Amino acid sequence: MATLQKSVETAARIIAQHDYARVISHYDADGITAAGILCTALCRQGIQFHVTIVNKLEDSFVRGLDEDLILICDMGTAQSDLLAEHLKERAVVIIDHHAPSASVPVLSTPSSVLINPCCLSAAEARDLVNERGSTICAAGLSYLVARRLAGEKRGNIDLAGLAIAGTMGDKLDLSSGVNKLIVDEALREGVISTKTGLKFGDGKLQELIFSSTDPYTPLAGKPEWVTALLNQIKIEGTREVTDLTEDEEARLTAALLALLRESQHAGISEDVLVGATYRLHCEVIPNGYDLMRVIDACGRLGKSGLGIGLCLREARLREEATMLYANIQAKLVSELNRLEGGEGAVKGLNNLYYFYVQEGGVTGTVAGIVADYLCTDKPVIGFNKKERVEDGKQVETKISGRCHKELLAGATGINLATAMERAANEVGGVGGGHPVAAGASIPDGKEEQFITILDALIGEQKK
Repeated sequence: MATLQKSVETAARIIAQHDYARVISHYDADGITAAGILCTALCRQGIQFHVTIVNKLEDSFVRGLDEDLILICDMGTAQSDLLAEHLKERAVVIIDHHAPSASVPVLSTPSSVLINPCCLSAAEARDLVNERGSTICAAGLSYLVARRLAGEKRGNIDLAGLAIAGTMGDKLDLSSGVNKLIVDEALREGVISTKTGLKFGDGKLQELIFSSTDPYTPLAGKPEWVTALLNQIKIEGTREVTDLTEDEEARLTAALLALLRESQHAGISEDVLVGATYRLHCEVIPNGYDLMRVIDACGRLGKSGLGIGLCLREARLREEATMLYANIQAKLVSELNRLEGGEGAVKGLNNLYYFYVQEGGVTGTVAGIVADYLCTDKPVIGFNKKERVEDGKQVETKISGRCHKELLAGATGINLATAMERAANEVGGVGGGHPVAAGASIPDGKEEQFITILDALIGEQKK
């Protein structure tokens, strides 16, 4: 923890020496909230900024960076060699939580700093890294930098809600470690409040259950089924979820849980439906789940500027961003209904399941839902051949891998990050991420070779 704190202090000192910064971050909820936290903190210090949200750090993009100060969030560790080659004369702050590649040296220059719990020694990382990877995400780490940059006792505490939303986006535990310290501080200062409740977000019951994909139930996309269930337990579908009594919430939870266990996974636990919910009193979308999901949708649909705007508390953008979220939910429901009902849509090998998406922008999300609710006994791999770039570049297939948390709880040894990195490298692509969630890009036409290699690698990990 002391080494992490020292890195945070170094980052704040480097940032404070500049009057302009280029902020680069990943396009998911964690990456966008991390960028939003830093941009707000920079603005408050009188430091101008230019923010760019990307899918990955490419050589041509890094070559074009010419700012004196470059802040990179939710990526950068695996590209340390690329950054060291092209940015050695720049001040670079990397705020990341992805495990480093064994083949890539960690960036180290006098004017640069890497903040990444996965790069600490085993003793130092004991409370910050577990078998699933880092326990704190880029948004949480960015919040620590923002707090330090302010220098005041309460400076930038109001940004804790964004850190919490980013942490929720990466499905990390908020009840322990540094994340709990952030939550507790925000509670003491009145920045947030929390209670136990349904994880659907805010809105009318009928609409929420119909469009919900996480938590996912067999009712998603089936309005008649939703109506029948609510009639059975005698709850009006037009009721706001926040208006339910404890008894009504308990009846709804029991009915949905029974449905889940009957149709999908007998051992599924109640915490997929009910858990800690967070009200973010400083944000333009106050429900933590809603803010996280809307920001994530903005990034995945190529409208990351809207997500950044929400983080900067531009209330006028809320309606447009919410419509984007409704758009991506419709895509997700369509994909999940197809995968659940279509024979052969999800294919099984000895050590994994895989499928091809029909919609763009949802591969990782769909893979995570399938891994959590439909195919829980093996890792799940989603292929995306829809988002193709052919303007003189090699056509690539994007891949997302997800693993149910129960598979990492035992002694299986599964690590999707290392397996996907190696499999991608063997077919001329790149890959990496977390043990529980990883991604890759491979040349078009190499899908069958990739999945065969990956299946064998995961089989070796389990021995």
